[in-house]
This record gives sequence, C-alpha cells and structure tokens, in this order.
Amino acid sequence: MKKFEGVFPAIITPLKEDESLNLTALEKLIEKTLAQGVSGFYVGGSTGESFLLPDGQRTELIRAVCDIVRGRAGVIANIGTFSTSASIRMAEQAADAGVSAISAVPPFYFPYNKTEIKEYYYDIQRASGLPMIVYNVPKLSGVSFGTGELEELLGHEGIAGIKQTTYDLYQTETLVRSFPGKSVFCGHDEIFLPALSVGVNAAIGSTFSIMADKFIEIRRQYQSGRLERARALQGSVNQMIDVLLEVGIFKAIKGVLKLQGIDCGDCKRPFKELTEADYKKLEQAMKILEEGNR
Repeated sequence: MKKFEGVFPAIITPLKEDESLNLTALEKLIEKTLAQGVSGFYVGGSTGESFLLPDGQRTELIRAVCDIVRGRAGVIANIGTFSTSASIRMAEQAADAGVSAISAVPPFYFPYNKTEIKEYYYDIQRASGLPMIVYNVPKLSGVSFGTGELEELLGHEGIAGIKQTTYDLYQTETLVRSFPGKSVFCGHDEIFLPALSVGVNAAIGSTFSIMADKFIEIRRQYQSGRLERARALQGSVNQMIDVLLEVGIFKAIKGVLKLQGIDCGDCKRPFKELTEADYKKLEQAMKILEEGNR
C-alpha cells in the first residue's frame, strides 16, 4: 500500500456565478501548485465546500481533477456522505476517475457509536477496493477518537492512513511511531513544523493552494537541519493564517487566489461574499508574507 509524503493542497472548488464548476480556474490552480512542487491534491474536503455541493457536482469535481492531473501527482478524494451506501457510490465513481485513495469524515449528526463508525470505513473501503484515509476532524464533525480507537482503525489492512486535523501532537506522534507504514497527514497548516518534529512527513492543508511553496520550503529547511529558518518561515505563514481566519478561512483563500490572478468565484451561500475591507486585509497580509520570506 502506497505511503503518501509531501504537501497536498486541500483544493478549493472554483465556481462560476451560476455555481457550476469553473474548470478553467481549476486547471490554472492545479498547474500553479504542481509547478511549486506539491505531491498531490485532496479533493472535496472542507476547503472544497464538500457538503455544500450536490453529490453529482462532487463526483464531477473529482473526475475533473484527475483529468487535469493526469497521473502527475496523487489525488485523494473525500467521498464521505451521511450514509454508507451513498459514500460507496461516490467511492466507486472516484475509483473510475482514477484517484489514488479515498477519504471520509466520520458520519455525523446522528449519534452513531464507534463500532458503527468503524464499520462505515471498512464497508466503504471493502466495496471500493481503494486505500482509505480516515479524516479525523473533531472540531467540525463532532466525533472525537481516542488514540486506541484510531490505532484499531489504522490496524485494518484497507486503511492507508489518517488526516489528523487536530492539535493533539501527542496522539499524532503515537500513530506515527506505531504505524510506520501508514500515512499520517498533518491537517492544521499552522502546526506543520511541529508536526514534522514528531515524525509526520505529509500534510493536507487549506492554505497550500495560496502558498504551497512556503510549506515545501519549511519541510526542506527542516530536513536540512536549518531549524531556525524553518521556524521563521512557519511564523511568517502563521501571520497570514491569522488574517485568513479573521476574514473567514475558506472564502479568504478564494479571495487571495483572486488577488493572485485565479478567480475561483465565491463560496456557496450561506457564506457571504468578501467585502472591500476584507480584500484590503488580504492584500496587506500578502505583502507582509512576502516581506517575511526575503
């Protein structure tokens, strides 16, 4: 089973005014980040407005990304839905599109027990035949896994790894040490460097679409033993992340991409459009980011 390494943008979903996919912007974004050296893409996650998209549009997006990438990098598709059967259908369509692996948030809203959640993952993986990346995101899903529960999941032969969108580096280090053959992704861009220090060698990040080169450089500096430079770079990107969070992370990323010359439209409602004041904050943050990396 392939072990993933490197920087994977959690790609946004470019939309036109009628909320159809903007394939031109999608191709520009993918080509830009491939040129910067990313290792792959995470499609249809939180950053991609997953649960705001109709299932048909989610599968259209997965296929479009695979068609543009053409095997030049990995593609991991979030196929999680509210039911096992619907997730299996999307996973099968993702397999047909040519993804490298699938991923899913745990089923939420209804009070499932942990046995039901584990079987959800096993059933989807078994039906699709694809490697499964568990998406551990307790803040958004409302589902918290203990370390022992994650160890049980990672012990399953079809589970290829986990996206750790949690600040619990103690838990993350345990998983890295206990499962050296599995892929453990850092899911919080702002702790990328600390995650590297506990053995993580892969990351899926929202902000990689706008500054993948900065994170690739953090990883390179860390691996070269230049820790002070890596720390300075992490501090610089974190200043940018502070502003993105203030504006609203997902719509702010689309705003920065527009300022970078790739207009990906707005996030779907009920997200609000960015204001002129928001754009001014983002422009200033971009200037500070570049000054901090000279």
